[in-house]
Amino acid sequence: MLRELSTGECEALLSRARVGRIAVRDAEGAYIVPMSFVYDGGVIHAHTSPGHKLQLLRRWPHVAFQADEVEEVDHWRSVLVRGRFRELSDPDEQAHTRLLLVRAFAGNPAAVTAPHGHRTTLADAVTFRIEPESLTGRAEGL
Repeated sequence: MLRELSTGECEALLSRARVGRIAVRDAEGAYIVPMSFVYDGGVIHAHTSPGHKLQLLRRWPHVAFQADEVEEVDHWRSVLVRGRFRELSDPDEQAHTRLLLVRAFAGNPAAVTAPHGHRTTLADAVTFRIEPESLTGRAEGL
């Protein structure tokens, strides 16, 4: 049976998850890719290497972000965040986001960058936040 998740359940799933998908507008419609993240302080903290995704985020900062927990085809939870991309330029904010990411990945910086194919190190990555404007979730069988 499909049900809506409460705000607390959505935030709990985001706090547990480590990989989600970010969607941003592009000239042809939408661009969606996986990324590692950590949810802390009511925002999504993440990083990226320079490239197509970063160019799109800078041009169109309104994004969607999805994280899931799937146990079986009929037992899953999913959270959708609609929000705004904010690139971090302050060195203290950048360091804070990097620290949160490393802690979330058991102290292993290489694990943080693994979804990017190790194209960049965490020290060289562009750090950013997604500041939620809306947060919704659904679940089936849980």
